[in-house]
Parts: sequence; C-alpha cells; structure tokens
Amino acid sequence: MRYAIYRCLYGEDFIQDSIQSISNYVDKIFVFWDDTPWGDIDQCIYKGEVVKFPEKFDRIIEKIQALNNPEIELIYDHQFNNINQFTHFVNDIILPNYDRPDEIMVIEVDHVFRPDQLELALHEFRTDNYIAATTRQIEIWKGFRHRVPERPYRTGVALWNMSNLKYFPETQRQADYADMPRLSAEVHNLGFAISERAMYWKHMTALGFSQAIGDSQPVEDWYESKWLNWNPETNNKNLEISLGYEHLIPQAIPYEINELPVSIYQRLMKMEAVA
Repeated sequence: MRYAIYRCLYGEDFIQDSIQSISNYVDKIFVFWDDTPWGDIDQCIYKGEVVKFPEKFDRIIEKIQALNNPEIELIYDHQFNNINQFTHFVNDIILPNYDRPDEIMVIEVDHVFRPDQLELALHEFRTDNYIAATTRQIEIWKGFRHRVPERPYRTGVALWNMSNLKYFPETQRQADYADMPRLSAEVHNLGFAISERAMYWKHMTALGFSQAIGDSQPVEDWYESKWLNWNPETNNKNLEISLGYEHLIPQAIPYEINELPVSIYQRLMKMEAVA
C-alpha cells in the first residue's frame, strides 16, 4: 500500500495535473491544507509598504474537490513552521487513523510526473531497497520553454519505505534528511511557471514568514526584477530567489518541450494558440 502526502496553502495552478500524474500509482492521497502562512503572519513589508494578505489566496481546495477522486483525503492542519511537518502528519494523523502503508511519497503541489519517470522512480526505490530516497527535479521556468540548470542539492519527491520503520523520523523542512540518496528518475517542478498572481502571493508570503520561522530570506524585489520582467536575452542572470545565493541559478536555459508531461505540453499549446 502506498500513500501520497501533499501540504498546501495555495497552489491551484498545477495541483490537478500533479494529482492526476500519481493517482494510478497510490492507494490514498492525503492533502493537508492550511489557511494561514507559516509564522502565523497576515501581512508583510514590501518596498517599505504593508501588504495585507487575503483571507483566501486561491481556489486550490475547490480544484482538488473538482477531481471527485475517492482516494483523496482533505485534512485541515495548521503548523507554525515547516520543520518536521511531515513527521507530524504521518505519526500523529495517518498512522493512528488509517491502515499502515508500505511506502509514503511526499510530493509538492507543483510537482508533475511523466508516467515513465514515476515508474522508474518506484522501480529504483524498490530494487535498491532504500529506506528513503529523492527524485531529481526538472525545474521549469516561466513560459514552459526554459528550465533551471539542475541543482543536485534540491529535494524532489521524497519516497519512504515504512516496512522497517515503526514511526516516521524527523524530516526537516521537506521530508528529507542530509545526504538522502538520489534516484535517477526525475519529476517536473512547475514552481517557477505559475501565474503572475500566484507568484506574487508566493513571494509576499515568503517575505513575511522567512524571518518568523528562520527560513532563507528572499531577495525583496525578485518577483518584479527577476521573474515578472524576465527576458531570456536581456535579463537572464542570477535568478535564485534566496538572498546571497542568487548565483546558484546562473540563468534559465532552453528546454525541449516534448519532454514535458503531456498535460503541461497541451496547456502550452493552448496558451500559444490563443496568443
């Protein structure tokens, strides 16, 4: 038995694509959702001005419900920060109340698999008998035709083997641990390819909670200077969002769109047909 776990505050752009990409490979999908950013904040300071957060950032819950998938369990759960959040989800909520799974997949709302890559990930994970491992990531940039060069230190989808674990261990911020083994399989991460409105609130909330929970502080004007006004020829340098680490994404590079998951490729074709 295999469970998938999401955690969300917002993320409507690709949640349906993500869930549909894994639903045939899992027995249950847990979506833990929150309505308050980490740090219990309701505003941030942006360029010297107070930005108040909306009561609701987007319609991700409605998007999930619209799938009408009986495998999905929507569970409200508020956490002050993201340290060991998945340990809490598994040990305090899933294990006491549901059948014990053999495997757990921790995936983000912007992660979308191609079937061949998910099948490869599961095969590698079982064959090598890992306790835990992570996929690699293809981080798609704005517009779907570019990607970020691979960042090997980044955690993708985390897989955990529960057969020899009584409880879920400490899982840091992303259900991982230091030096977690990496599979050769890849997941497409669409976190840099979301809508302008979604990226705005993603950036504003990060500006607000980063200090409150001790997370990496974003470059304040990244949303406008690096993402919104990005140009592949004139404005394509030092794209990482974290302050002091801008060089870790030196540029966005062209990506072969035929390698995109089918639903994302079809979305791109529709967008360009309208344009």
